[in-house]
Order: sequence, then C-alpha cells, then structure tokens
Amino acid sequence: MSFENVRFGFVILHYLVDEATERCISSIRLSCKGYNFAIVVVDNNSSNGSYESLLSKYEKDDDIIFIHNEENTGFAQGNNIGYEYCKNNLKCNYIVTINNDARITDDNIIPKVVRDYERTKCGVIGPRILSEKTHKSQNPIYYICNTEERVKKMQHYISVHLPLLYLHIDALITKVKRRVYRLLKKQNIPFEQMTKDEEYKLHGSCLIFTPAFLRIFNEPFDSRTFLYLEEDILFLRCKKNGLAMLYDPDIAVVHEEDVSTDYQAKNDTRMKRIRYLKNQQKSLKVLSEYINK
Repeated sequence: MSFENVRFGFVILHYLVDEATERCISSIRLSCKGYNFAIVVVDNNSSNGSYESLLSKYEKDDDIIFIHNEENTGFAQGNNIGYEYCKNNLKCNYIVTINNDARITDDNIIPKVVRDYERTKCGVIGPRILSEKTHKSQNPIYYICNTEERVKKMQHYISVHLPLLYLHIDALITKVKRRVYRLLKKQNIPFEQMTKDEEYKLHGSCLIFTPAFLRIFNEPFDSRTFLYLEEDILFLRCKKNGLAMLYDPDIAVVHEEDVSTDYQAKNDTRMKRIRYLKNQQKSLKVLSEYINK
C-alpha cells in the first residue's frame, strides 16, 4: 500500500464551542502523525469569541487553515466550503468531514481508509461512531427516508408536533404516549413499528469521501439544507451515481453529540426541538426532489 500520492483533508465545522474543536484537532493530529494531511476549520460565524480564541492558538500552525463565514450557513454549506478548499486549493484526494464534537481514536485511520478504497472503490466510508451519551455505535443507520410515503409520514409528524411545542404541551402529550406504549408493551400489543431497510446510510458526524466521490462531486452536501436529513440526501446522490457507501467498524471515532446545539439552546429542550423540526421541514422539501427525479 503506497501513501506517496495520498493527501487527506479534514474539515471541522466550528460553531461556538472552542474546547470541543480543540479536542477534535488534537485527535486528528495524533491519529494522522507521520502522514500527509491538513485540517480546515470552518467557523460558522460564532459570535461568542470562540473563533478568535482558536485563531490566536493555532494561526501560526502550518497544518491548520481557518475559514470564517460571515453568517451561519448551516451544516451542509459550511462543510461544502471546507470540502471545496481541500479539493481545489490543497489538492487532497481524500476528504473527511467531522463534527467539532467528534474525535478520532484510531491511530491507523489513514491506512485503513486507503485499504478500504483500494479494495472496494467505494464513494463514502463511515467509521464506527461511539456516542458518549448512549455508549452505542451510531453507524450504520438502517432507516432511510427514500420514498414519498416516508416523507409524508415525517411531514405529518412535524405538522402535529410543532404547534404542540409552540403551545407548550408537547411534553405532556409525549408523556401520555410513553405511558400508553409501556402499557401496550406489557400486554404484548405492537404500538409502533419501523421498517428496517437492507441498505444503510452513514452518520453525518464523520464521513470520509474517497477519490471516486471527489471525481464526481464538487460538493458533498446539498447546500439548500441547513441542518438534518443530509445523510438521506447523500445516500440518494451516491445511489444515483453508482457509488457505494461502506461502513467500516474497524475505524474508531467517538462522538460527544449536540455540543453546539445544546450550547445555543442553553439546554432549553423545547427550543432545541422546535429548531430541529423546522429545519427538518425545510430539508424534506429538498429530499422530495431527489426522490422524484
């Protein structure tokens, strides 16, 4: 396995929490020591001084490039900006988009990724992502919103729950539903079933884009989405272009989860939920276009 022409670019989307971004940077440096790599930190217009703090700490380091957005462009566009810089300016042939609250815990990530690509010629690789909240792996995901019927179900769910959240009664309804669910479970009556797909999508907190993907796409994500459902859209884009998605449980990543959104919502669960559903509502419109193409 030759690494002579292999250059990795890591895109970290930073927003508000500089301590998490620092941990992510350290993990990349430790995991990729001795290989050809660069880190691009894209700041989504953090307004709390965290970007300036990172700049002052790392601006003289040759392996890190900072890009500052004048507005919060969201997950998709923020990552797209970093991806384009890695591809066009740094001439990387592998690009990893990783959340600032995720850390690579694998000292052999680069040889493992190159091995996977040389063996399969896949378009996207997803590592084993261990959630620090649930202590479970977040990859792979065996439910994909890839039919109009599933889109309609999600739209219905949002149309019901958003008004309840605005009226401050969603928590009460959820509590009642949980009690009913526990009662039916005791009686062995199925309450709700979710179809499990044979195909899978990959979790967006860490995605590894290979030379096969870079040859086709100038952007990894559809920039019309702000947050959520990017994984489903990425699955459909890859499928349409004949690119396989590969889950490799041998590559290890740890995910703290929702560090920036929790900071932004100040632990206000209701506001966090409202933002989540409103962004999903917008993303569903984009997703429907891919399904109906």
